[in-house]
Amino acid sequence: MRKIRNVIFDLGNVLLKFNPGEYLESLFDQPELVQRLHRAVFSSPEWYMLDRGVITQEQAVNRLIKQYPDLAAEITVTFADWFSILKPISSNVEVVRSLKKSGYRLYVLSNFHKAAFEYVYEKYEWFSLFDGLVISYQHQTLKPEPAIYQILLARYTLIPEECVFIDDSLANLAAASEFGIKGVHYQSPDQLRLELNFILQ
Repeated sequence: MRKIRNVIFDLGNVLLKFNPGEYLESLFDQPELVQRLHRAVFSSPEWYMLDRGVITQEQAVNRLIKQYPDLAAEITVTFADWFSILKPISSNVEVVRSLKKSGYRLYVLSNFHKAAFEYVYEKYEWFSLFDGLVISYQHQTLKPEPAIYQILLARYTLIPEECVFIDDSLANLAAASEFGIKGVHYQSPDQLRLELNFILQ
Protein backbone atom coordinates (compact mmCIF):
# COMPACT_ATOMS: atom_id res chain seq x y z
CA MET A 1 0.00 0.00 0.00
CA ARG A 2 1.38 3.38 -1.01
CA LYS A 3 1.99 6.04 1.63
CA ILE A 4 -0.13 9.20 1.39
CA ARG A 5 2.04 12.12 0.30
CA ASN A 6 -0.55 14.54 -1.10
CA VAL A 7 -3.56 16.07 0.67
CA ILE A 8 -6.19 17.69 -1.57
CA PHE A 9 -8.74 20.13 -0.12
CA ASP A 10 -12.09 21.36 -1.35
CA LEU A 11 -12.72 25.02 -0.44
CA GLY A 12 -16.45 25.64 0.16
CA ASN A 13 -17.51 24.40 3.61
CA VAL A 14 -14.12 22.74 4.14
CA LEU A 15 -11.67 25.68 4.28
CA LEU A 16 -14.13 28.52 3.68
CA LYS A 17 -17.61 28.90 5.16
CA PHE A 18 -20.32 29.03 2.51
CA ASN A 19 -23.82 29.45 3.91
CA PRO A 20 -26.08 31.27 1.43
CA GLY A 21 -29.21 30.76 3.56
CA GLU A 22 -27.66 32.54 6.53
CA TYR A 23 -26.43 35.33 4.26
CA LEU A 24 -29.88 35.85 2.71
CA GLU A 25 -31.49 35.90 6.17
CA SER A 26 -29.08 38.69 7.15
CA LEU A 27 -30.30 40.75 4.18
CA PHE A 28 -34.04 40.03 4.13
CA ASP A 29 -36.44 39.33 6.99
CA GLN A 30 -39.16 37.56 4.98
CA PRO A 31 -38.66 33.76 5.04
CA GLU A 32 -40.59 33.27 1.82
CA LEU A 33 -38.42 35.80 -0.01
CA VAL A 34 -35.27 34.15 1.36
CA GLN A 35 -36.42 30.77 0.01
CA ARG A 36 -37.27 32.24 -3.40
CA LEU A 37 -33.89 33.95 -3.68
CA HIS A 38 -32.04 30.83 -2.54
CA ARG A 39 -33.67 28.88 -5.36
CA ALA A 40 -33.44 31.67 -7.93
CA VAL A 41 -29.76 32.50 -7.31
CA PHE A 42 -27.83 29.77 -5.50
CA SER A 43 -29.61 26.80 -7.13
CA SER A 44 -29.73 28.34 -10.61
CA PRO A 45 -28.04 27.08 -13.77
CA GLU A 46 -26.31 30.47 -13.81
CA TRP A 47 -24.60 29.70 -10.48
CA TYR A 48 -23.09 26.55 -12.00
CA MET A 49 -22.19 28.45 -15.18
CA LEU A 50 -20.22 30.85 -12.97
CA ASP A 51 -18.43 27.87 -11.41
CA ARG A 52 -17.71 26.58 -14.91
CA GLY A 53 -16.30 29.95 -15.94
CA VAL A 54 -18.54 30.39 -18.98
CA ILE A 55 -20.29 33.61 -17.84
CA THR A 56 -19.28 36.60 -15.70
CA GLN A 57 -21.05 37.64 -12.52
CA GLU A 58 -22.48 40.67 -14.35
CA GLN A 59 -23.91 38.37 -17.05
CA ALA A 60 -25.36 36.09 -14.37
CA VAL A 61 -27.11 39.01 -12.66
CA ASN A 62 -28.55 40.23 -15.97
CA ARG A 63 -29.79 36.76 -16.90
CA LEU A 64 -31.40 36.20 -13.51
CA ILE A 65 -33.11 39.59 -13.53
CA LYS A 66 -34.60 38.78 -16.93
CA GLN A 67 -35.98 35.53 -15.48
CA TYR A 68 -37.22 37.11 -12.24
CA PRO A 69 -38.02 40.77 -13.01
CA ASP A 70 -40.03 41.08 -9.76
CA LEU A 71 -36.85 40.18 -7.82
CA ALA A 72 -34.53 42.52 -9.72
CA ALA A 73 -33.62 44.71 -6.73
CA GLU A 74 -33.20 41.73 -4.38
CA ILE A 75 -30.99 39.81 -6.85
CA THR A 76 -28.78 42.88 -7.26
CA VAL A 77 -28.48 43.23 -3.46
CA THR A 78 -27.73 39.50 -3.07
CA PHE A 79 -24.80 39.65 -5.49
CA ALA A 80 -23.47 42.97 -4.18
CA ASP A 81 -21.63 41.56 -1.16
CA TRP A 82 -21.95 37.77 -1.26
CA PHE A 83 -18.15 37.28 -1.16
CA SER A 84 -18.37 38.38 2.50
CA ILE A 85 -19.77 34.96 3.46
CA LEU A 86 -16.52 33.26 2.38
CA LYS A 87 -14.75 33.31 5.74
CA PRO A 88 -12.02 30.83 6.74
CA ILE A 89 -12.84 27.83 8.92
CA SER A 90 -9.84 28.59 11.11
CA SER A 91 -9.42 25.17 12.72
CA ASN A 92 -9.19 23.58 9.27
CA VAL A 93 -6.73 26.21 8.04
CA GLU A 94 -4.60 25.18 11.05
CA VAL A 95 -4.73 21.59 9.75
CA VAL A 96 -3.34 22.89 6.44
CA ARG A 97 -0.49 24.67 8.25
CA SER A 98 0.29 21.57 10.31
CA LEU A 99 0.34 19.28 7.26
CA LYS A 100 2.64 21.70 5.44
CA LYS A 101 5.07 21.66 8.38
CA SER A 102 4.97 17.85 8.35
CA GLY A 103 6.10 17.80 4.71
CA TYR A 104 2.90 16.84 2.90
CA ARG A 105 2.24 18.32 -0.53
CA LEU A 106 -1.02 20.28 -0.51
CA TYR A 107 -3.51 20.97 -3.28
CA VAL A 108 -6.90 22.62 -3.79
CA LEU A 109 -9.58 21.11 -6.03
CA SER A 110 -12.70 23.26 -5.95
CA ASN A 111 -15.75 24.47 -7.85
CA PHE A 112 -15.52 28.26 -7.65
CA HIS A 113 -16.41 31.45 -9.53
CA LYS A 114 -13.61 33.55 -11.01
CA ALA A 115 -14.36 36.83 -9.19
CA ALA A 116 -15.03 35.08 -5.87
CA PHE A 117 -11.84 33.01 -6.10
CA GLU A 118 -9.72 36.05 -6.96
CA TYR A 119 -11.21 37.81 -3.92
CA VAL A 120 -10.37 35.03 -1.43
CA TYR A 121 -6.99 34.24 -3.01
CA GLU A 122 -5.88 37.83 -2.54
CA LYS A 123 -7.42 38.15 0.93
CA TYR A 124 -6.05 35.02 2.66
CA GLU A 125 -2.30 34.46 2.82
CA TRP A 126 -2.68 30.74 3.58
CA PHE A 127 -3.32 30.04 -0.10
CA SER A 128 0.46 30.34 -0.48
CA LEU A 129 0.82 27.08 1.50
CA PHE A 130 -0.56 25.06 -1.42
CA ASP A 131 1.66 23.41 -3.99
CA GLY A 132 -1.06 23.57 -6.62
CA LEU A 133 -4.64 24.63 -7.26
CA VAL A 134 -7.22 23.44 -9.78
CA ILE A 135 -10.28 25.72 -9.74
CA SER A 136 -13.28 24.86 -11.90
CA TYR A 137 -13.70 28.20 -13.70
CA GLN A 138 -10.10 28.01 -14.99
CA HIS A 139 -10.79 24.76 -16.85
CA GLN A 140 -14.53 24.94 -17.71
CA THR A 141 -15.17 21.69 -15.87
CA LEU A 142 -16.75 20.92 -12.49
CA LYS A 143 -16.53 18.24 -9.83
CA PRO A 144 -17.71 15.49 -10.07
CA GLU A 145 -16.90 15.43 -13.82
CA PRO A 146 -13.90 13.15 -14.49
CA ALA A 147 -12.00 15.82 -16.44
CA ILE A 148 -11.26 18.00 -13.41
CA TYR A 149 -9.62 15.10 -11.54
CA GLN A 150 -7.60 14.19 -14.65
CA ILE A 151 -6.38 17.79 -14.87
CA LEU A 152 -5.24 17.78 -11.22
CA LEU A 153 -3.41 14.46 -11.52
CA ALA A 154 -1.75 15.32 -14.84
CA ARG A 155 -0.79 18.90 -14.05
CA TYR A 156 1.00 17.99 -10.82
CA THR A 157 2.04 14.44 -11.83
CA LEU A 158 0.27 12.96 -8.81
CA ILE A 159 -0.03 9.23 -8.16
CA PRO A 160 -3.71 8.72 -7.15
CA GLU A 161 -2.89 6.12 -4.49
CA GLU A 162 -0.63 8.68 -2.77
CA CYS A 163 -3.49 11.19 -2.49
CA VAL A 164 -6.28 11.83 -0.01
CA PHE A 165 -9.09 14.22 -0.96
CA ILE A 166 -11.24 16.10 1.59
CA ASP A 167 -14.66 17.24 0.36
CA ASP A 168 -18.11 17.74 1.88
CA SER A 169 -19.81 16.13 -1.15
CA LEU A 170 -20.10 12.36 -1.39
CA ALA A 171 -20.60 12.60 -5.17
CA ASN A 172 -17.27 14.43 -5.54
CA LEU A 173 -15.51 11.82 -3.41
CA ALA A 174 -17.07 8.95 -5.36
CA ALA A 175 -15.77 10.47 -8.60
CA ALA A 176 -12.28 10.82 -7.08
CA SER A 177 -12.33 7.19 -5.93
CA GLU A 178 -12.80 6.11 -9.57
CA PHE A 179 -9.22 7.32 -10.09
CA GLY A 180 -7.96 5.56 -6.97
CA ILE A 181 -7.91 8.67 -4.78
CA LYS A 182 -8.80 8.03 -1.13
CA GLY A 183 -11.56 10.27 0.24
CA VAL A 184 -12.50 11.90 3.53
CA HIS A 185 -16.13 13.05 3.74
CA TYR A 186 -15.80 16.30 5.67
CA GLN A 187 -18.39 16.78 8.42
CA SER A 188 -16.66 18.68 11.23
CA PRO A 189 -13.19 19.92 12.24
CA ASP A 190 -12.85 17.24 14.94
CA GLN A 191 -13.89 14.45 12.58
CA LEU A 192 -11.42 15.72 9.95
CA ARG A 193 -8.50 15.66 12.39
CA LEU A 194 -9.42 12.17 13.61
CA GLU A 195 -9.70 10.74 10.10
CA LEU A 196 -6.49 12.36 8.90
CA ASN A 197 -4.58 11.13 11.96
CA PHE A 198 -5.75 7.61 11.16
CA ILE A 199 -5.04 7.79 7.41
CA LEU A 200 -1.67 9.55 7.65
CA GLN A 201 -0.14 7.62 10.53
